Amino acid sequence: MPPPLIWHHPEPPGRKNALTRAAVVRTAIEVADAGGVAALTMRAVADALGVSTPMSLYRYVLNKDGLVDLMLDEVSAEVAVPSAPSGDWRGDLRGLATSLWAMIGRHRWYAELVDSRPPFGPRTMRRAAFLMTVLDGAGLAPAVAYASLLDNYVTGTAMSVSRELEMLGRFGIGSTADLPSYAAEMADDSLEPWLHDMPDFTADSRFELGLDCLLDGFARRRR
Repeated sequence: MPPPLIWHHPEPPGRKNALTRAAVVRTAIEVADAGGVAALTMRAVADALGVSTPMSLYRYVLNKDGLVDLMLDEVSAEVAVPSAPSGDWRGDLRGLATSLWAMIGRHRWYAELVDSRPPFGPRTMRRAAFLMTVLDGAGLAPAVAYASLLDNYVTGTAMSVSRELEMLGRFGIGSTADLPSYAAEMADDSLEPWLHDMPDFTADSRFELGLDCLLDGFARRRR
């Protein structure tokens, strides 16, 4: 039998002075925002809520997988999804991708956890439906394959940036802007022109460049 999904389990009836599912999810997001995936434990969420035992949370979220499902879908509400395609397929895809990128920048744990559970949350499904509609209207088929390419690019790039930030912190390097001075000590003069450009080539500008390249590829493959 497949593992249970939180979407099959409605929130239990309220009790006086009881927790709510929304409070549990909101607190879990705060814990993950502050400490990353490693900090996200049922004990940490219970402590943040002032609950004596993590078992108290299972009534609301079923299990940790259920909590992750709810967290992923909750922050997905921050991704701007238009009510209908604009007719400009490239603009619609860019808007969706950049909004997702911005959301992950606020919740870096999202990129690490998004593939850990089936994407069945209502907000997640709404974004997916809009994405498929735009792709299908643009003559990009199968739409599900192109949707996967776009989402994987956004989340994969976000994961790369997160790991880069972790690496910089581990080695005591303040930011990518400081990398040229470290690299210059090891490199010969032939790399100097490229090292000079590094501080201005931010994570956002790298993302935008890659997104342009991906959408250029989509444009060439339209029916």
